[in-house]
Amino acid sequence: MCEYCEQSLQVSQHRCRSCAVPLNSDLHFCGACLTHAPLFANAYALYDYSGVCANLIKRFKFDHQLCIGDFFAHKLHEKYLNLVSDQGEYDAIIPLPLSANRLRERGYNQTHELLRVIAKKSNILIDRTSVKRIKLTRALSTLNLEERKIEINNAFSAQAMIYNKVLLVDDVMTTGSSLNELAKTVLKAGAKSCDVLTVARA
Repeated sequence: MCEYCEQSLQVSQHRCRSCAVPLNSDLHFCGACLTHAPLFANAYALYDYSGVCANLIKRFKFDHQLCIGDFFAHKLHEKYLNLVSDQGEYDAIIPLPLSANRLRERGYNQTHELLRVIAKKSNILIDRTSVKRIKLTRALSTLNLEERKIEINNAFSAQAMIYNKVLLVDDVMTTGSSLNELAKTVLKAGAKSCDVLTVARA
């Protein structure tokens, strides 16, 4: 990626510690999380989902532009190293699963692509098998918050796990419904706590 495009990726300096939504002040938490916090402990995002970033992610996901995913994968690796340095090691990373039908349509799970550099350069388990997506949901981008919550409910199943701390990874967090449902599934399966890392936050 050229320097101009990389510099045009918007990065919010202040985010809610709980859901990573951009904040306009030095507050630690947004009003929504103070009222009803998500099930994951902390959320981290590299960029704001707007402008150039949104366009690049769409091209990566829907136009098979895997070279764009490689750029973001290196940036995720840098962020992951910072997280481990600040917060300590994770027992495993769990990418948000795709349904079998969606995987056949797209040809790849974009989150697996985003984790290639971490998998290659870090001594961390990328657990792609313990959690399965068992419900074929409608495209969540067409739904409002309440509809998303209903649609994604019970979309995942998980094997029993003994992780103390896991990192859940996806490309974009919009409302957080999918990642919150994944966190619910992972915690119910035995994990003690989980954080979230995404390329972008809407």
